[in-house]
Amino acid sequence: MTWLSQISQRAAHLTDVLGIRAPVLGAPMWGVTTPQLVASVSEAGGLGVLPSGLLNGDALCKAIADVKRLTNQPFAVDLRVPLREREIEVKTDQVFDALEPLRDELGAPQEMPCIPDFDEQFEAILASDVPVVRFSFGGPREVYAEALEARHIVMIGCVNSTREAKVLRTAGCQVIVAQGVEAGGPRQFFENPAEASQIGLMALLPPVVRVSGDASVVASGAIMSARSMLAAMMLGASGVEIGSLLVRTNESAWPQAMKDQVPWCDDAATRLTALTSGRMTRVVPTGLADALVDAGLEPAPYPGQLKALYTVDQAARRQARLDLVEMPLGQAAQTAPTGSAQAVVERLIHEYEGMLGEIHAD
Repeated sequence: MTWLSQISQRAAHLTDVLGIRAPVLGAPMWGVTTPQLVASVSEAGGLGVLPSGLLNGDALCKAIADVKRLTNQPFAVDLRVPLREREIEVKTDQVFDALEPLRDELGAPQEMPCIPDFDEQFEAILASDVPVVRFSFGGPREVYAEALEARHIVMIGCVNSTREAKVLRTAGCQVIVAQGVEAGGPRQFFENPAEASQIGLMALLPPVVRVSGDASVVASGAIMSARSMLAAMMLGASGVEIGSLLVRTNESAWPQAMKDQVPWCDDAATRLTALTSGRMTRVVPTGLADALVDAGLEPAPYPGQLKALYTVDQAARRQARLDLVEMPLGQAAQTAPTGSAQAVVERLIHEYEGMLGEIHAD
């Protein structure tokens, strides 16, 4: 079998498992991905993925219903698995109290959001008849996996290492997303420490493919073109996950001021930091992060830091205060296009298939 045939076979397996037309998944970018963006990716032939974020059960059911009103194609919902490490409330309160003057300046609420209960979100997904569930920060415990398997719901897990891929394969995930260090947003590690989870996609992808068995592997990180998609497929991926490629689209929730900043962010513009959420995340550094460092405040463990900064971030977005927002972004994001998300995804798929056709013709 030729390598071109192997690529086609792997992609076909992934699309069959997910019930989609093309091997492309949207990233569940909290603060970016809207129901409209999810539906647009699915309508283009890929798999849109809705982040559950800070949505309680009722709000999550509503968001899922919004997606279903916009498309009858398959889509997924992402759940953040509770971490083994507990929130340290004293540290959370220290960060929150330090930001009181800034909240006053912005007119932001002097209160922290509630972190939704995982079981409540999980039950909302079961009640909403979602075809695919994606897990961040770990795999599903047995009781959750059995509930999903009983309903024939496909499970996707995400990893930063081969060790984690082995765990997710054992947990029953049919699809494993290998997230390279180039990717924007939070890191997915759950078995290794943060400093051991900064592996580039080209180094990470082949061994994850090797240990994942029958599970399809999806490449995530710096997938900004058909060429980068083909490169990932040649390294053994069955498909790709796109995030930064979609941040400037019409359906993105980012305010225009944030979208306009993206073309100015070169490959050295982002940093890995725990200051924005308490979990290592690739973002564009802001004045707020610098101020927290200058104040000598260590980030509160996730989700404490996220809670402490949330109302500041939301108010800063509304007021286009780019010096105060959290701006997760990948290392190759500067080429992100504008326009409709469906058109962006369709163009990616069309160009990728065209390249395959040219190679086959040669």
